[in-house]
Amino acid sequence: MREQILSGALKPGEQLPSQQVMAENYNTSLMTLRQALSGLEADGLIVVAAGRGSYVAERPIDVRVGNLSSFAGAMQAAGIKLTTEVLDVLQQSGHDVPEASSALRATGGLVCLVRRRSVDGVPFSLQRSYLSAELGDQIDFAALVDDSLYRSIEAASGWTVGSAREAIRAVHPSKPDAALLDTKASQPSLLSIRTSVNQFEVPFLYDEAILVGDRCTIAADRTSDRLSISYGFADS
Repeated sequence: MREQILSGALKPGEQLPSQQVMAENYNTSLMTLRQALSGLEADGLIVVAAGRGSYVAERPIDVRVGNLSSFAGAMQAAGIKLTTEVLDVLQQSGHDVPEASSALRATGGLVCLVRRRSVDGVPFSLQRSYLSAELGDQIDFAALVDDSLYRSIEAASGWTVGSAREAIRAVHPSKPDAALLDTKASQPSLLSIRTSVNQFEVPFLYDEAILVGDRCTIAADRTSDRLSISYGFADS
């Protein structure tokens, strides 16, 4: 049953047969079956609802972001069906967004690209990407429904991401952002702030992404000389 869940043969939300039927199908006793179901429930693979039966759980999907791929690229590489919506493209003064202006060492105006990411129709994150107005003039933002911003910037300017610094902290989304994410303003969420630097050591992209707390997991794999961070998606 574990293999069927992990392979996708049993879909999230799918109701399992009665315990009596499962015991017969697996040619085992009810006691052994219940022990197995308890183990699957402890691992977060199924949900046992008293009086209503057992269901396949909505399982977190881990996405490795230890490398410098874009968020969309990391999701696609993991085989996750990600939908991107371009909600707005704003011209802003550096005085209006001092954090972005300072991170980019901007002396002029900025362009803010607002995108919403969803998995299976459920909003996952709201991302605001800031870049210089000069660089923004070279980007076809409408194409970013199907393409990553990193690739578009590389095609327009020849710049590739050489390094990035990311900080993550807990926040409550504003009411407008909560509405866009189909959640409540009281919902604990995560704010990821990332500054990307090109191969010439020039910062060129500043991202702020709000990730809904109960739809997101972050995991860290540690060894003596390496730390890998991963995001995941979980339907609430």
